[in-house]
Amino acid sequence: MHSSPSDLLESLLKLGYLSPDDLKEIQELAASRGMPILEAALLGNRLHPDARGWILAETIGIPFLEVEPGSVPMELAEVFPETVAREYLIAPISREGLRLTVAVSDPFRHTAFSAIENMTGMSVRVVVCPRGRISEIIARLYPERSGFASADITGGAISHEEATQWLALGGLRYLIERVLVHCAAREITGLRIYPLGQNLVVDGRNADGSSVRMLSGQLSHREEVKKALLDLASTSEHPSGLSEKVFAIETSSGVTAYCASFIRGLSGPEVIVKIIPEMRAGISLDNIGLNAEQLAITQKVLGRGSGGGVSLVSSPSAEGIATTLYAMLRHVYSPGLRVVTVEGRHWFRTEGYIQILRSQVEGGFRGSLSLLAESLEPDILMIENISDLNDLVSLVHLAETGINVLCGIRSLNFDQTLRALLMLDMDTFTLAHVMRLAMHQRLVKLLCMECRRSVPAKPSLRRIGKRRAELERIVRDSDFYLPAGCPNCGGTGYSGKMAILELVPFTPGVENIIVSGMDLEEKLDLLFSEDFYPAVESVCDLLRRGMITYEDVLPFIH
Repeated sequence: MHSSPSDLLESLLKLGYLSPDDLKEIQELAASRGMPILEAALLGNRLHPDARGWILAETIGIPFLEVEPGSVPMELAEVFPETVAREYLIAPISREGLRLTVAVSDPFRHTAFSAIENMTGMSVRVVVCPRGRISEIIARLYPERSGFASADITGGAISHEEATQWLALGGLRYLIERVLVHCAAREITGLRIYPLGQNLVVDGRNADGSSVRMLSGQLSHREEVKKALLDLASTSEHPSGLSEKVFAIETSSGVTAYCASFIRGLSGPEVIVKIIPEMRAGISLDNIGLNAEQLAITQKVLGRGSGGGVSLVSSPSAEGIATTLYAMLRHVYSPGLRVVTVEGRHWFRTEGYIQILRSQVEGGFRGSLSLLAESLEPDILMIENISDLNDLVSLVHLAETGINVLCGIRSLNFDQTLRALLMLDMDTFTLAHVMRLAMHQRLVKLLCMECRRSVPAKPSLRRIGKRRAELERIVRDSDFYLPAGCPNCGGTGYSGKMAILELVPFTPGVENIIVSGMDLEEKLDLLFSEDFYPAVESVCDLLRRGMITYEDVLPFIH
C-alpha cells in the first residue's frame, strides 16, 4: 500500500500507466474542482485499465498485487472450472484451508465471487491484479495442449497484441475462432492457411480478390493449427487428407457460417475457409424440420409471456438434439439475457454464452444443476442431455424461479417421453404450469437423388394403426425408392439427414389433462388427441417426393 495518493500516481507514471501530460491534467482537474486527486484520476478517463484497478484497490482498501504466474500452485486449476475463470477473468492464486484468494481486475464482480463461494464451499478473498497477469495465470493453470505460444505469432492486419490476448484467454482454438469472427466482421470473403517458407501464414481475401496478411506463425505448429480447426468445425480428418465441413459461430451480431476445406497442397496440409454470407441466419426454428403447423405453435409457446418454463426434446440418440435446442435458444434469446449451456461437447461456439462441459458440472458443481444455476444465475439454461429423471424434477423447480430451461433426454419414442414426464415425483399442478413444450425427434437419412433405386412393390400397411387412411393415398399414388450408391454420395446411397418431429405444446387444454384425476393411460390417450402435432404431414411429404425409404419412417406411423 502506498503512503499517499501522490506516491501512487508517481508509481503509475514510472510503470507507464500514466503519461506526464495526463498526470498534469489530473492535477489541474483536482485543483479546479476541489476534489481528491485519486477521484480526479478516475473521472479524467486518462488511465490505463490496470491503473484504474490499482486506484480502485487503493481507494477501497483492497491489495493490488502483480502476481508472478509461476508462483501460483498448479493444483488450484481444480478449484473451479476454466470456463468460470475465463468468463469473469478471475484466477485463483492461493488457498489457505477454506479461504481462497483470487486475482481480479474488477473488484466489484460480486455475483462472480458468490458463485465461486457456492461452488467451492470456501470463502473468497479478493486482490486486484493487472489484466495481463491474470491472463498469464489462467493460461498457466489451464494450458492449451499444444505448444503454441504468443512468441510464435507475428502480427499483420491482426496485431500481435490482439492475437496474444486471444491466445491467453482461450488457447489456440479460441485464437482461430476470433480470427474467423474478425474476418467476417470486416467482410473478408475467405481465408487461406498455408506454409510459406519457414512460416505458417493466414491470408484473407477481400471482395475485390486482393489478399491481406492477417497474421503468421511458426511452420512447426501447422498440425496443431489444423487439429484446432478440425475441432472448431466439429469434424475429424479424413484418411485421404481431404475433407470439407460447414460450421457456424455465433456472436452478438449474429450467426456466421463458414466452410472449411482441408486439403494437401504441394508444401503440405492447407486449410481454405470460405465465409458464407448467405447462411448468416444459421440455425433457427424454421430450418430444423418442423412443418408449418408445428413451427407456428412452437414459436407461440416458446414466446409465451415472461418468466420461466421447461421445453423438453427427446430423441433415441444424442445426434441432432443440440441443433434443435440451439434453434430454440436462439428464438427465446434477447440481448442482455445471461445464457448458460451444459453440453457433452461444444457443438456451437457462441460469443457471450457461458458454455460448460458436462464433465465440468460433475467436477466443479458436484454434479448438481441446481448448484450450477445458483452459482451462475442464468436467465436461460440449456442442458444437452439429462440422464437422471431427478435432474428433470430439479429443472422444473428451477423454472419456477424464472429460468427458461431447454433440455434434452434420450427416449425411444414420444409415448415413452410423455410417460416419463407424467410419472415424475412432483406436484402435477406445478408440472402442468411450468412445462411449455414436449417434443420428440428422430433423424432420418435422405436418399441420394442421383442414384436412388425405384422399387415396383408397394409397402404393406398392415402395421399402420389410426393413420392408415392418411397413408393409403400416398402409397397408391407415389413411387418408392431404396438406396443404391454413386460417386456423388460416396457410395452410401444417402445425401444427408434431417429431423422429423412431433410435439405436444402445454396449452390450457393440455394443462387441464395433466392436473386431472385420470389415470396415466387415460391422460396419454387424451394428450395424443387434444393438442398433438404429429409427424405425419412431414412423413407424407418426404415419401411423396421420394426422399426417404418407407422403413425409415415406420417409427412415426405404425
